[in-house]
Amino acid sequence: MLPSPATTDLQVKIEKVVHIISQFDGAVIALSAGVDSSLVAALARRALGDRVVAVTALSESLAPGEMEIAQKTARQIGIRHIIVTTDEVHNASYKANPSNRCYYCKDTLYRELRRQADTSGFEAVLDGTQLDDLGDTRPGLLAAREVGVRSPLAEAGLSKKEVRQTARLLGLEVWDKPAMPCLSSRIPHGEEITVQKLSQVGEAESIVKRLSGARDIRVRHHGTAAAIEVSQEELPLFHQDGVMKQAEKELRRIGFTNITLGPRKYPNKQGTVRLGQDHLLPIIDTSNH
Repeated sequence: MLPSPATTDLQVKIEKVVHIISQFDGAVIALSAGVDSSLVAALARRALGDRVVAVTALSESLAPGEMEIAQKTARQIGIRHIIVTTDEVHNASYKANPSNRCYYCKDTLYRELRRQADTSGFEAVLDGTQLDDLGDTRPGLLAAREVGVRSPLAEAGLSKKEVRQTARLLGLEVWDKPAMPCLSSRIPHGEEITVQKLSQVGEAESIVKRLSGARDIRVRHHGTAAAIEVSQEELPLFHQDGVMKQAEKELRRIGFTNITLGPRKYPNKQGTVRLGQDHLLPIIDTSNH
């Protein structure tokens, strides 16, 4: 199944994923632009051949460039790809931005995928949830269970590290792509989600990436303030001559008046976020990162 060098344990897990998927009479894959769902799509294509379709949802909460990456990945895998439009940002429960906001997004998505599966005569809806996801606070997992979505990576016991390792061995270009949750995750819980705010965030992140060359960034929306967060490894990119000055100029142009820069905050199991190696602060938003 996998080219060498693949460990025996990893080989067994991948074969288990393929075995799980092969038992279904056709499947719809929830394909984002991330590595987890891309690996599921690749293995489903191997397991089911033409009895599989990848579906990507297009909405105002999708980060710029993500759809193009999903399309490119589908072409690389050779899987049929469908784009559907979802309207979660117009759902009052989603717009209110509660702590379980992701539930309303995933509920909308998975019910659409279930409809797509029924239309195609396919049995299963599959997502890219992997083992490490099960230890996080993810309201979307409840929505998945309610609609009967299966998670073959988690069922086979693959960790995030193993997912990336497998994707690399299979030649998937997204194997090392940083996670990119929806744009709504940049807006603090309790603050209303609007199309204008999402547009601002999306444009701001595109600007910051273009100017700095950084890949793993977030721009948090705090009214007229934009908080740029970047991985510790990529912080030096912002210390190059003129990068922050130009970023501040461009972000002010789209409506932000105060711009800050700091390291990305990564939640851990103890309910804190780690900044770099030594500094701990309370988590503000644990639903996505």
